[in-house]
Amino acid sequence: MDWYPQLHCLWPLSNFNILLYVLFHAIFFLSSEVLGYYGEEHKLLKNINSYRTLYWDKPLLIKNKKARCVAKNIAAKLDQSCHENSLVYKVKLDMYPDELAYCIGNNHTTDGVVLPVCAPKDDLAEVPLLHNYTRTRYAKYINDSTFTWIGIGSNDYWMVVVLSKNTSTWSSSASANGLVSKLGFGHGVVSFVSGDALLSGVMSSFCNYCILFL
Repeated sequence: MDWYPQLHCLWPLSNFNILLYVLFHAIFFLSSEVLGYYGEEHKLLKNINSYRTLYWDKPLLIKNKKARCVAKNIAAKLDQSCHENSLVYKVKLDMYPDELAYCIGNNHTTDGVVLPVCAPKDDLAEVPLLHNYTRTRYAKYINDSTFTWIGIGSNDYWMVVVLSKNTSTWSSSASANGLVSKLGFGHGVVSFVSGDALLSGVMSSFCNYCILFL
C-alpha cells in the first residue's frame, strides 16, 4: 500500500472563524440592493399599493428587477441636492438612455415611466412622501391599471419610482443586467473576492501551526 504525505493541522479552523467568514458575506450582501427593498423604499412601495387597492380598486404593483435597476441607476445620477419645491416631471424613460441600455438592453421604451421626487433623508416623512405620488401629476400614473410592475431607487435627496407595463421588454429573460444595478453587482463581486481573501488569510494563519507527517 502506498503512503502519501499528509498535512495535519494542530489548530483546525474553528467554528468562530467559519462564522466570521459567513458574517463577512452577509454584511456586504445586506448592504447591497440586490436583496430587495428596505427602509423608506419598502414603506413607499407598501403605501402606494395600499393606495391603489383601497382607494382605486386597482391590482397591486409587482416588484420588477429591471424596473428597480433603472430606478436605482437614475437615483445615482440625480446626485444634486434639492428641497421640497424641487419638482421634476421627467416621466419619459427615453430621457435616460444609458440607464435603460444597461438595465433592459435597449435605450428606448414607451411602456414605462419614471417618477422622481425630492425626498431628503434628513427630512423624510412617510405620508408627505406618498402624497408626492398621489396628489401631484404623478397620480395619473400611480392610478393607471396598465402599469403592473414597479421599481424603486433612492439616494440622500431623491426617491425614484419606475412603473412599467407587462411586456417582454421588462421580463427577466430579456437582459441579464436588469437583475442588479451597477452598484449591486460591484458589492457582490467585492463580497466574494474579499470574503475568499479573508478565509485564505485565516487558514494561512492557522497553517503556521501545521506540521507534515510522513
